[in-house]
Amino acid sequence: MDVIETALSTLVGGLVLDVATQEGGFIQIMMEHLQSYTHITGIDITEQAVRNAAAKIRQENIRFLTADAGQMPFDTSHFDTVSISASLHHFTDIEAVLSEVRRVLKPGGNFILIEMHREGQTEAELTSFQLHRWAARVDSATGRVHNPTLSRQELVDHVASLGLSQVEFYDIIDRDSDPMEKTVIEQLDTVIDRVLQRAEPAAAYAELKGQAEAIRQQLHRAGARHEPVLLAIGNK
Repeated sequence: MDVIETALSTLVGGLVLDVATQEGGFIQIMMEHLQSYTHITGIDITEQAVRNAAAKIRQENIRFLTADAGQMPFDTSHFDTVSISASLHHFTDIEAVLSEVRRVLKPGGNFILIEMHREGQTEAELTSFQLHRWAARVDSATGRVHNPTLSRQELVDHVASLGLSQVEFYDIIDRDSDPMEKTVIEQLDTVIDRVLQRAEPAAAYAELKGQAEAIRQQLHRAGARHEPVLLAIGNK
């Protein structure tokens, strides 16, 4: 997290847009660590997430809207900063979203991408990747948009498609946490149970349940560490 905090501290946010904000987690990080900002808008296509975010973050210069990231309801060149955090793999059409990002971002404005990728090397990292991939399968089987995590190169290529200048990439890799930390394993056991419950209506439930138990066995054998994350910051 120190890498993210340090990188954000160099940015004057101005008018900020957080795309696919979920419940506003990255907005809270930007509020604390951007050098400055005047107003932050968070958009998400899920109404419940927007309601939860608005209930959690109550400030006059922070607002949340239900909106499709592929067809944003904003004027061209409206925002000084646009961010996407841990959401790129949830979009049906990444290219359409990035086209909208470029449209609404002012010339000279900041683009921030933070996204996990699938190129973990250790068994503990692979546990997290496999759990994430399985959750994506469950969501897809029950009608939600949740694609597998992208490769690091795919993320770099998506950033390149924006034609930004002065792009900097930061690799964030968890090498310090204890993969066998009891509380983490218990939390992930709970996550598996919760996602498995969500899978119950799926036609492939038996298969998904078998995959869940295989991941649970790996979790208890090898532990878990966060998937590697790529942070990219550039200017339009």
